[in-house]
Amino acid sequence: MGSGMSDPPAGSVWTNPRFVRLFWAHAASLMGNAIGSAAIALLAEELSPGHGPWVLGVTLTIRIAVFVFLSPLAGQLSDRIGRRRQMIAADLLRAAVIGALFLATEVWQLYVLAFLLHLGSAFFTPVYKAVIPGVVGEKLYPQALAFGTLAYNLSDIVGMTLGALLIWLLEIQFGIAAAIRACFAIDAATFLISAALIVGLRLPSDGARLRKKGADLLFGVRRMLALPGLRRSLLLSLQVSIVGALAIVSTLSYVTNELGMAERFYPLAMAAMGLGSMLAALHFSRCKDCGQRRWDRVVLPAFFAVLIAVAVFESYPVLAAAWLLSGAGQGVFGIVANNLLAKNSEEDERPHIYAAQFALSHAGWGITYPVCGFVTSNYGFAAAAWTCVGMLALTAVPLLWAKRPGS
Repeated sequence: MGSGMSDPPAGSVWTNPRFVRLFWAHAASLMGNAIGSAAIALLAEELSPGHGPWVLGVTLTIRIAVFVFLSPLAGQLSDRIGRRRQMIAADLLRAAVIGALFLATEVWQLYVLAFLLHLGSAFFTPVYKAVIPGVVGEKLYPQALAFGTLAYNLSDIVGMTLGALLIWLLEIQFGIAAAIRACFAIDAATFLISAALIVGLRLPSDGARLRKKGADLLFGVRRMLALPGLRRSLLLSLQVSIVGALAIVSTLSYVTNELGMAERFYPLAMAAMGLGSMLAALHFSRCKDCGQRRWDRVVLPAFFAVLIAVAVFESYPVLAAAWLLSGAGQGVFGIVANNLLAKNSEEDERPHIYAAQFALSHAGWGITYPVCGFVTSNYGFAAAAWTCVGMLALTAVPLLWAKRPGS
């Protein structure tokens, strides 16, 4: 299948005004989201004292469920109202929900608002990702993905840090309730900024050809499972979810309970993973085709090495080095997976393809999160790492004999 990507002259994505506006729209909302996430965790504790982790866990479960089951609707909606309108509507919905969190006084209200908030993300993110290939062209697409990875990781690190600092400063002066509201206000403002940047932006085709075909809800899912290149993209996303879930779910318990270290060493280990992801993604985007293929070949063996190393060696330096390497692999596989999506889809069908990939990849996280949590809680970190080695091996089996189109 042809890629359907336009191919403007090679150079830098930063000379493309449409990409610049889309990038900063998404980066603004990502930063606000990270700040808002810290406030939601505090709100969960405020609404249910002593049971905050449980309430937060339910909101995260709602997030995964919305992404898995409702993301495929994003493609159909974009066929009907257009991609630009859909992203603006999703931003306005999320801003309204964050504003409503100011008034939440019951746990059930938090759950309802979490559902609506994640619904907005499910309708925004796949469509945002789907328009980028047509905006920047095939040659610059890896560069665009690398900067997208940079935005994700910086928003997590900087946004959470700023959120924690803001909460700390405002709590001292005005109390925890004022601190939570301030974070929500910033989060809502970033969604409004995102919507303002997208207004009037000219985007690629809004899927008229697929409307004529009458694409149904599962069109994207069927395409993901039917084409070898798209299946490989899905397997790469699943592999990322395996190594990523172990780090996200199990690192804090491992550092504090098994290594006996202070909690401050936990964010440092996670920052190493984010740093690895950013550096590797930027380097990968600058490599020639042969260099990218070499990267592609070494990431899966590196994932196995990382998991085995943390399972065998009970050491914080080993953990930090492993998470740095793991982050590098995740950054590269993220770009490779998205490249495969773009190269194995046409412009008009991309909202459906990206929405299906968004849903199916989050289904992977929906499996790996609880598996890592259960095994770590009951059998320890090493057992969880060996379990991830087994899951990773299962995902590698289809790749041993499959052809790799579009690699």
